[in-house]
Amino acid sequence: MNWEDECYLLSKRKFRENANIINVFTLNKGKIAGIVYGGNSRKIRNYLQISNKLFVLII
Repeated sequence: MNWEDECYLLSKRKFRENANIINVFTLNKGKIAGIVYGGNSRKIRNYLQISNKLFVLII
């Protein structure tokens, strides 16, 4: 199941050392949970703020 969509970040939780588990609300799929590997790095941490609009690609 491959799809891509725009979404809004609802919540995030730290998972292990560098990953985050996020809940997003997409326009076409509804509420989706997923994992972002490297989500605690300096580059990605700034994008993962609550209520930010994101573009998600699920592979």
